[in-house]
Amino acid sequence: MLLAAAGLLAATSAAGQAPAPAEPAKPAPPKNLLKIAPLGWVHGQLPFSTESRISYERVLGGRSSVGGSYSYLGTNYPFSFIGSFALSAAISSAVTLSGHPAVVWTDAKVRTTGSRYQLQYRYYFTRKQHAPEGFYLGPNFSYASADYRVSFPDFNTSFTITQKNTNYNLLVGYQNVLGRHFVLDVFTGLGHRDKDTKVYDQNGGLLTTMPKGTALKLSSGLNLGWAF
Repeated sequence: MLLAAAGLLAATSAAGQAPAPAEPAKPAPPKNLLKIAPLGWVHGQLPFSTESRISYERVLGGRSSVGGSYSYLGTNYPFSFIGSFALSAAISSAVTLSGHPAVVWTDAKVRTTGSRYQLQYRYYFTRKQHAPEGFYLGPNFSYASADYRVSFPDFNTSFTITQKNTNYNLLVGYQNVLGRHFVLDVFTGLGHRDKDTKVYDQNGGLLTTMPKGTALKLSSGLNLGWAF
């Protein structure tokens, strides 16, 4: 009788000390991100342009990633007045060098085509988060080239402005994956810009090379995307 009671007590004690069920493991952070830049459809990096960009980011480890992007630069029709002011010096020079008097205002048609390429490394330094989430810092390289085909119906003339921008930037930003897949990425930064602007006549002859302007480049933007 005593042995049976002792056995029952031991079994009860062992049942009370059974380990609690383990919590389900958290899903591993995503390694790949595809993103777009919705603000580029309003105004691109170069004057008188819109930017349709697709970018890819690949996580290398717990704290770092690399990425690249391609953008198509097109004509910015709704905000063409911004571009006309930004290109006003080149347009005025082209009109004068083409043998026409300088004018204050006339009908001008501008069509833009070009491309932009970017490469970037990111280091994520938020302690409680790992790549691709949290605050990050990293270098960014950007190269953009666009042709502006400008025509003046009143003068029966046209010319082309070719602009190339090479930028070396240091960007800081914050990226978050909302839920399992939706990506929100905001950034800003400073860099060095090397701008080359040339004006060609309607036969392809070089009319003039414009001043490079300031080398300081201020960058900022918003990316939205999908992580997997």
